[in-house]
Amino acid sequence: MDWIGPIGARPADWVSVNKGHGRLEQRSLWIRPCGELSQYLSDRFGWLGAQWCGWIERKRWRQGGQVEETSQQVWIAGAAFPLRLTAQRASLRLRQHWTIENGLFRVRDVSYDEDRLHGRKIGPGLSSIRNAAITLLRQYSYPYIPDAQRALAAHPALAFALLETELLKL
Repeated sequence: MDWIGPIGARPADWVSVNKGHGRLEQRSLWIRPCGELSQYLSDRFGWLGAQWCGWIERKRWRQGGQVEETSQQVWIAGAAFPLRLTAQRASLRLRQHWTIENGLFRVRDVSYDEDRLHGRKIGPGLSSIRNAAITLLRQYSYPYIPDAQRALAAHPALAFALLETELLKL
């Protein structure tokens, strides 16, 4: 199987390089139609409509030039792509997925420790409250939720003023 990516002999279908946060990151992406694998994924795991499969490799370098981290992942895309999915578009979609993941779910887990919640019956209600809090804090130009939490903990009157302002809008 030549599509397996870094293990195989075929060069990547798409390579992008980004610079930010004091490091350089290279993403290499391989893509292939799922073919027979689609039926297997449907039968075995209930993943209906898998059409595209691939491999992505990420390498990060610090400013000094030494490799900081290398990671590889397999990915599968489904019926949301009625037309031929290009490697460039797949790379863009994968990046968009992680924007959502890092922007909301990681914040809920890291800042609010949501994964340790054992109250399963009240979990959905608390999750809604956390989502409202995250939205409110981002509306008031706090780029990072922990910064907002510290600012509001130091000035509780500000927290109540923000809530009051939002309640008046309803």
